[in-house]
Amino acid sequence: MGSWGTGRPYDPAVAQPAALRWLTGEDWRPALKAVVAPVAVLLLAALIAAIPGDYELGYGNSPEYGDRFGTALAMAPAALGAPFKLGLTGRVFRGEGGPSILVRTVPMTVTALWLLALWLGLRAGVRLRQARTGEQQTRAQAAGEAVRTALVTAGATLLVGLVGGADWSPSGARGPDFGSYYGDVQYGSDSGWLEAVGWSALLAGLLAFTVYGTDALRWAAWRNRAVRGWAVAGLAAGRAAAVSTGLAALVGFVLIAVQDEGWATGTSVAFLPNVGLTLLGLGSGATLRAADGTGRYDGYYEDGPGFGSGGPGDEFSVFDLHGETADWRWTLLLALAAAAYLGWTAHRRGLDAADRIRLAVVYAAGLTLLMAVAGFAATSGSGSLSGRKGGVGDFSVGLLFGSQLAANVVWAALGALAVPPLLAAIRGGRTAGRPGAVPPQGGPYDGAVHPDVVQDGGVFVPGQGQGGGQVAGVGEVTGSYEATPPPGPAAPGAGGETVDPGVRRKQP
Repeated sequence: MGSWGTGRPYDPAVAQPAALRWLTGEDWRPALKAVVAPVAVLLLAALIAAIPGDYELGYGNSPEYGDRFGTALAMAPAALGAPFKLGLTGRVFRGEGGPSILVRTVPMTVTALWLLALWLGLRAGVRLRQARTGEQQTRAQAAGEAVRTALVTAGATLLVGLVGGADWSPSGARGPDFGSYYGDVQYGSDSGWLEAVGWSALLAGLLAFTVYGTDALRWAAWRNRAVRGWAVAGLAAGRAAAVSTGLAALVGFVLIAVQDEGWATGTSVAFLPNVGLTLLGLGSGATLRAADGTGRYDGYYEDGPGFGSGGPGDEFSVFDLHGETADWRWTLLLALAAAAYLGWTAHRRGLDAADRIRLAVVYAAGLTLLMAVAGFAATSGSGSLSGRKGGVGDFSVGLLFGSQLAANVVWAALGALAVPPLLAAIRGGRTAGRPGAVPPQGGPYDGAVHPDVVQDGGVFVPGQGQGGGQVAGVGEVTGSYEATPPPGPAAPGAGGETVDPGVRRKQP
């Protein structure tokens, strides 16, 4: 009978390559639905930027709305790390590229909204899947969803980058000889979408794995003390950095709005986190540098002193203002507030010494990375955007990396290591002064047992001590205490025993 009649149903997918089976056999709808909202954020940002009609460029009046929207759409991927390009062409340039500019800056308000929209879409997909199947995802399944989300997000970003950009001829040119001298001068805008594709895929993949793999990550945190410590430190550091940056951004917006006499207030909305991070870094003691370099013009002044090398730029910090107004020293209050909030977070969560060190490391590293992204850089030239034909000028504003890293390490150590013991001492003194009050106990790793923690077989279980509360899952653990296993589905035939979602289960 051969292979016929053996009782095995024919499955054509068995003969397909593994990659093809993965592409065609998995459900891509959650990833597609999750990416809709982030793309809408980029389109809405471009729409808002294109509405004003009073943009004026060097050789003519403002372009039409369609050209403005195309140019704004080319600027939208800058929120994901893409550079923005604007250049001139015409007969006067003899077939070569005319004056051009390449701008590198990240409107972090748009980036934050993009991440928020993607997170909401992913959360909706997780809730829908759990309602349909009632199962936790394994680490492998979460990784698969993360890869699919990254690929779909990269494709959507690529589409936005390819569609964005515009070419237009300026109308209402200034001067009677504009047409005769410049001929068919034309503006062109474009974006370096390739970089945006890579960064969007990376961010979307990491965020998707975090959302879909929440259950597996909770189990990993329960099983491993170090993993739990880094997870708690990451959550606390992220919240502290967000609050500190938000406060500094609000202060920066108020300062800009008070002094603005034109368009700066509206434009600053897209860069509020950039402004806040710069003020916070400056108040922490980092050095702010505004560098302006001018490139050589071929054939002229090649031996001129300093011409073509660019100067060191203007630098100042709160410790050495170099003639700047002393009002900049008020930014020191932002650094103090950030350190105080970081210390209060560590104290409120009851972190032990090891977790406070982790908190300081994660906070300093994350804030330094954000400050490095918050800068601005522009390169102008002629002939090409990257070549040295004609004059080339470089302009940048940002915090020096070494100084901001050192400042963040110092303030993170101060906030995470020095403030919590001080708050504990103050709270202990106040508690001791109240009749009948019980002084707070330290964590289990400090040699004492928390009143709401009992020891069961060498594992500290929150919520089952003197307080008589409910057992907390890993997601609810806020301190350095051990945790019980998070709730999970029962294993088939295991009598209701929960199963680690990090291990793929065989179906019965």
